[in-house]
Amino acid sequence: EKGDAKRGEVVFRNRSCAACHSGGSRIGSDLNGVTNRFSRTDLFTAIVAPSRDVAPAFRVTNFDTKDGKRHSGIVVFESADGYIVQISATETKRLAMGDIEAKSTSSKSLMPEQLLKDTKPEEWADLYAYLQTLKGPGK
Repeated sequence: EKGDAKRGEVVFRNRSCAACHSGGSRIGSDLNGVTNRFSRTDLFTAIVAPSRDVAPAFRVTNFDTKDGKRHSGIVVFESADGYIVQISATETKRLAMGDIEAKSTSSKSLMPEQLLKDTKPEEWADLYAYLQTLKGPGK
């Protein structure tokens, strides 16, 4: 309850949260108004254990290709020819239908586990204070 939003923004950026949760990213949920939508406990549970409860729009799809590789990410485009998959915040991969051997949906999140590993309780408080500054549209 006594965090500092400015320091929290530094935590947010240093832990690379902004890469997926800022702007129009397709791989991370919009955090505007997040502290109004979730309790503090639920919010930090989602950060600490991101694969515990993944919304359908953010579930990872695994593609096993005929060359023996596995590509995992969020499908951002699908056509009769194949898929475009968001592999990370900055990388997409085009997979041709003919190259895909198997496709399966995972319950895992792309959000890395242990994002707050080695952080202090004060940094958690700072991060929460920063998240409270993110207001929803029209607020």
